Amino acid sequence: METITIKEDNLNDFIIDNFTENSLVEISFNRVFIPGILLNINDDDELILTLRLQGQLLHQTVDINIDEIKSEVVEIRYSDVDEQINLVVI
Repeated sequence: METITIKEDNLNDFIIDNFTENSLVEISFNRVFIPGILLNINDDDELILTLRLQGQLLHQTVDINIDEIKSEVVEIRYSDVDEQINLVVI
C-alpha cells in the first residue's frame, strides 16, 4: 500500500483525479470511521462522495461532503483493482 501525505488544500483535486467509482474508500475523521463503496463523485459546488456503507447490517447510501470535514480528516484509504493508497491529510 502506497502512503501519500497531502495538504488539506490539495485533497479535493487528488480525489477527483485519482478515485474511481466502485472502489473501496475508508474515511477516518475526528472519531468517525466510514468504510464504503464509492458510488459517485460530485464536484459541482462542493466535493461530495456518495458511498454505500459496508457492514453486516448496514448497506445504506450516504453522502459525505469532503469540504465540510476535510479539516478533521486523519486519513483516507482507497483501494481498487490496480492500487491501494493511504492518504494522510495534514
